[in-house]
Amino acid sequence: MEQAAEPTMILAVQGADRDAIQGLLADAAARWTAAGVHVIGVVETLPPGGAHHEVMLLDLASGQTHRLHQNLGSGAAGCSLDPEGLANACAGVETAIAARLAAGGGPQDTVVILSKFARQEAEGRGLTDAFHAAVAAELPVLTSVSPSVGTDWAAFTGDLARIVPVAWEPVAAWWSARCDADGIVAEGSVAEGPVAAGTLAERAAS
Repeated sequence: MEQAAEPTMILAVQGADRDAIQGLLADAAARWTAAGVHVIGVVETLPPGGAHHEVMLLDLASGQTHRLHQNLGSGAAGCSLDPEGLANACAGVETAIAARLAAGGGPQDTVVILSKFARQEAEGRGLTDAFHAAVAAELPVLTSVSPSVGTDWAAFTGDLARIVPVAWEPVAAWWSARCDADGIVAEGSVAEGPVAAGTLAERAAS
């Protein structure tokens, strides 16, 4: 009988709009937290009826929010991403990972959720350092990837990641397989182009 492949360190969802993707990531965070898993990372959140520039990054460990976009006004051209907000969000995740490791946490009880790998990350900015920190700590990562940077994503992650549809079932199956592979006993049940900063495969091998 052929042995099942070991689950990847990173799972990325793809194939739906922002609301569906970020909703799934937030739902996964809630389910795992309820099951006793320590969840670190950021997801995008938008107040009901909010405009595009009001999207925030919610830090899942601290509850702090960081502005993702700048309001450039009507008719403005160019990227509206707020580099300071992204940098602060990334730093918050790195700090939370370091604190979790210092407290004795590890892949047996901790998961990192990162909202997206998109153009900023493909260029070595955005949440890139948070991805590196998670992999260096050997923590499992759940994220999403923009189809427009698929080639960059493949170069960045190598064989550390796979992509699945935007649905809870493949996410739950991935986590269950990781728990089985690592011998994890959960405290509760879970309800049903090169990158400038280097690749994750290089970081994992270092």
